[in-house]
Amino acid sequence: MLEIVFPKRRVFTTRISLAVVLAFAVLASTGCIRKRMTVRTTPSGAMAYIDKQPIGLTPVSTNFTYYGTRSFEIVRDGYRTERFLRKFNPPWYAIPPLDFFSETLWPYEKRDERIIDVQLSPDPVVPLDALVASGEQLRLQASQGIAVAAPPTMKTSVPIVYQPAFNGTSGGFAPINSNPPILGPVLLPFSQ
Repeated sequence: MLEIVFPKRRVFTTRISLAVVLAFAVLASTGCIRKRMTVRTTPSGAMAYIDKQPIGLTPVSTNFTYYGTRSFEIVRDGYRTERFLRKFNPPWYAIPPLDFFSETLWPYEKRDERIIDVQLSPDPVVPLDALVASGEQLRLQASQGIAVAAPPTMKTSVPIVYQPAFNGTSGGFAPINSNPPILGPVLLPFSQ
């Protein structure tokens, strides 16, 4: 049996197949929105925390997923710790329902770069005489039995954690020490 092939029809189906493959390739390689924030400080080298998560030493950049209000904390020795909130509003192309088109159908990549500049101020230097006078006053109040609140700069950086030890005699776990933990720093009396 003799089969007749029409060349125009073969060219037409080849063009349609090529167009379908090209359309699929364009849709598969759609762009997206790259969201990135950079924290810079003057002077540099401070530790940056965003939403209580350590990011790194400044200047530092990180990607983010969602817009909204973020909590920032910038810490460096010899400088006052800076804590603040910053609200990130989405650009017009990231507002629903436009974000569907910009994230899935737009064939190019969009970049949304946010830069946060922070000027650190030095900690005030307390003169030695004022520090000694404050200590003498606290010692006098403590010897008189007056309850004194701890200074606001006094912080314990290491949490106290109970860790049970194996007690071989009872066959189970028992606390290492039955004394209650000391919460805060221990002040030993001066020997004069």
